[in-house]
Amino acid sequence: MTADIRTAAVFGAGSMGAGIAAHLANAGVKVHLLDIPAEGEDRDARAKKGIELQVKRHGFMRPEYAENVIPGNVEDHLDRLSEAEWIVEAVFEDLKVKQDTFKKIDAHRTPGTPVSSNTSTIPLAELLGGLDEGFRRDFAITHFFNPPRVMRLVELVEGPDTRPEVTEALTYVLERQMGKVIVDCRDTPGFIANRIGNFWMAAGAYLAFEQNIAPEQADTAFGRAFGIPRTGIFGLFDYVGLQLVPAIWGSLLSALPEQDAYHRFDITTRPEFTTLLDKGFTGRTAESGFYRGRDEVFDFAAGDYRPRESYSVPKDARELLTSDTPEGRYAEDVLLTTLTYCCETAPEVCDSVDAIDAAMALGYGWKQGPFALADRLGVEWLASLYEGQAPALLDAAVKAGGFYPEGGMLGADGTVQTPKEREGVVTVAALTEGAEVIVRNDAATVYKRQDGIGVFTFTTPMNACTNPALDVLNEVADRTDLRALLIASDNPSSFCAGADLPMIAGLAAEGDAEKAYPVIRHGAVTFQKLRDAAFPVVGAVRGVALGGGSELVLHTDASVIHAETRMGFPERSVGLYPAWGGSVRVLQRLVELGAPNPHEAAYAALLNTRPVPAVNLPILRDADKVILSPDHVIAEAFALAEKLADGYTPPANPDLPLYSGELAYTEGSETDAAIGAALARVYAGEGTITAADLSLRETKEASEVIVKPKSAERAAHMAKTRKPLKN
Repeated sequence: MTADIRTAAVFGAGSMGAGIAAHLANAGVKVHLLDIPAEGEDRDARAKKGIELQVKRHGFMRPEYAENVIPGNVEDHLDRLSEAEWIVEAVFEDLKVKQDTFKKIDAHRTPGTPVSSNTSTIPLAELLGGLDEGFRRDFAITHFFNPPRVMRLVELVEGPDTRPEVTEALTYVLERQMGKVIVDCRDTPGFIANRIGNFWMAAGAYLAFEQNIAPEQADTAFGRAFGIPRTGIFGLFDYVGLQLVPAIWGSLLSALPEQDAYHRFDITTRPEFTTLLDKGFTGRTAESGFYRGRDEVFDFAAGDYRPRESYSVPKDARELLTSDTPEGRYAEDVLLTTLTYCCETAPEVCDSVDAIDAAMALGYGWKQGPFALADRLGVEWLASLYEGQAPALLDAAVKAGGFYPEGGMLGADGTVQTPKEREGVVTVAALTEGAEVIVRNDAATVYKRQDGIGVFTFTTPMNACTNPALDVLNEVADRTDLRALLIASDNPSSFCAGADLPMIAGLAAEGDAEKAYPVIRHGAVTFQKLRDAAFPVVGAVRGVALGGGSELVLHTDASVIHAETRMGFPERSVGLYPAWGGSVRVLQRLVELGAPNPHEAAYAALLNTRPVPAVNLPILRDADKVILSPDHVIAEAFALAEKLADGYTPPANPDLPLYSGELAYTEGSETDAAIGAALARVYAGEGTITAADLSLRETKEASEVIVKPKSAERAAHMAKTRKPLKN
């Protein structure tokens, strides 16, 4: 099965089980969520509570997706399993309970249906004890991370009997349909992410206590300079919940041999942890933990909370590590201890270093995994810090030129390997390898492939649509030798962050509407030319598409969009409204989609500065494809461009209705009201107007409002600080 599934079942309606069910629902899957029967009249109450909690915690991308999850219980509704194409067990971590659950599943599932467990602590071999061969052949572990909507990592553990077809089916659904990144793991304690991540947390805390480093001092020292999430180590313990330390860290200690370095950093018996647990200070699940709010830290000597202190460390990691300060020495100890453990554990848990890096980046939020971080710092330099005692895998990296030498990566055995390709994942670099460059300047490049498909890619920071980038789009729109044009980027964090803010600020500061007019008009004309081009234009949209970026999407024939892409129109924060065709195309789409009050809806959308996930945008069409995997956006968009190329004709530009009612923005200041009044004048009138004339109105009103003194102040402030001025 290498296709989307339509129906699944999840056993266990706790935080993880209900979260997995919610994300399956986000993927368009009907889910049967089953839990043990509740006492009282409503035996499905536990499952219903799990669904309600996911609605509250935004586990569903849209509230109505909750309707895809059908509550039930494990006594009355086992017959539903016969229609499930995948069954997930997510009950609590008790071997007997899990095995009893598997027996119920096996008795009611359709033979051959994949079954997986979300266990994080119980080895696969123990889970399958006493179960027949047919079940073992259909079974694997799929370890999700919490919350399932947000955390992209899934650890996949196959058993010795798992059928290849089961692995293939789970991989397709997890990666392509649910948008996850799979890390293949061996059946070892903690798999990869928790084995390494929990060790790093334990070692970081233990070393801080030994060196008399305060929690906020430790979180500052081994933090931003190393690409660690802002929680740091102690903040992460609070977030996870200190009440889980005895169970999770304790289970790993029990499962690992005495010689494993985990035992050197046994935090389950540290008095700092036991003190907080005895007091009920468990972190996020209580009123406090190591931290109380943002401003207080627990002082173990005083036995109470004290004001949080501020520490300053170099932003550069190497500078910090060589600073000969308490923070520098602590950071060095944490880094070398963690890297040593990664090097020594890698041969046991994985085939290559990229698995550990992916697990730490996706499961623990590191910007780079430990091996990629080592390459950034310099493996030779790091090896010198060990003073002749560097681990063998680090020595192998020194000889190879890094853990990721050019075109390769180190295997866990120290040999250089070729990175594995993920099915359906392509890059702009791969699509354009050997292609002809047909238009280029400092802001953008257009390639023409041998199949006639063009690929446009920005080369500006955050893919800002500067005037030179518009020049490239303007030129390529005139070409007649392309079958289609794909707009894509290998920067996963930004499709297009909008217009050039310093340019807008400079334009506004001049205070001359006549000078502003042609500059703003350049964007509107260019995007309209793209829409009218002789070939289809397809966007590969992920990360952010803000302001002009969202307007660019509106002028494509179709786009493939990652569901979590942040889209919207922040222009009001810089003193104007969307003026590169935004007011025209938003209105047109709402009219075509049958919105009851299209002008009012367009007006509200264009003045709402808060970006929203693309899946929640009311202006996407059936032609646009929203998917859950950002990694597959480019490949899907390229395939869509190929499909649209045959027999293509440019879209029509229908006349649009004007609005005779009153539109006014009343939620902000006089500056906001003035911007709202300018947009209202674009739509004002009786009858209909051509799209071209509406666009001229849009430009005229925008050029006049942007040069107003208050608008100019907003533009200058945003360009300087990247923060809005609410004047």
